[in-house]
Amino acid sequence: MKNYTVNTVGNSSLALSDAVNLLSSNCPNEADRYDESRLINEVRSVDARPFYKKFYGAYDVDGTLIGVGGIKSADWASDTHILYMMAVEKDHRGKGVGSELEYTRIQWVRDNFAHGRCLVSTTHKKRFERWGFKSVSEVNNRHLMVLEF
Repeated sequence: MKNYTVNTVGNSSLALSDAVNLLSSNCPNEADRYDESRLINEVRSVDARPFYKKFYGAYDVDGTLIGVGGIKSADWASDTHILYMMAVEKDHRGKGVGSELEYTRIQWVRDNFAHGRCLVSTTHKKRFERWGFKSVSEVNNRHLMVLEF
């Protein structure tokens, strides 16, 4: 049974802070690339197509943010969308939270765009193959994967 809901992360200071804290504490090897100010700018939603940026959060029954994941348009390639910055609290891993966040973002793209491609860079190749992603390259066990629709 699912004990959480998935919704967009708002742009309030509290919502942004919760998402940044979750990403910072669950992605320590990204700390060199993403300082707090950059994370705040990344998580802040922009709904101006074609260059949108959205974050979805998984919220526990008490409203605590337990997972987060973003999707944005690639400003350098037409009809290209990027799944990025996903993290799930350690205590909630293995319960479908990450899968739900992946599904929600992929479905949002499919519902809002007639065609295109979705990219992800991941060490979890099999996880994304189940959604139809294909690996196009691998460097240091990190796969660049694409889903065309």
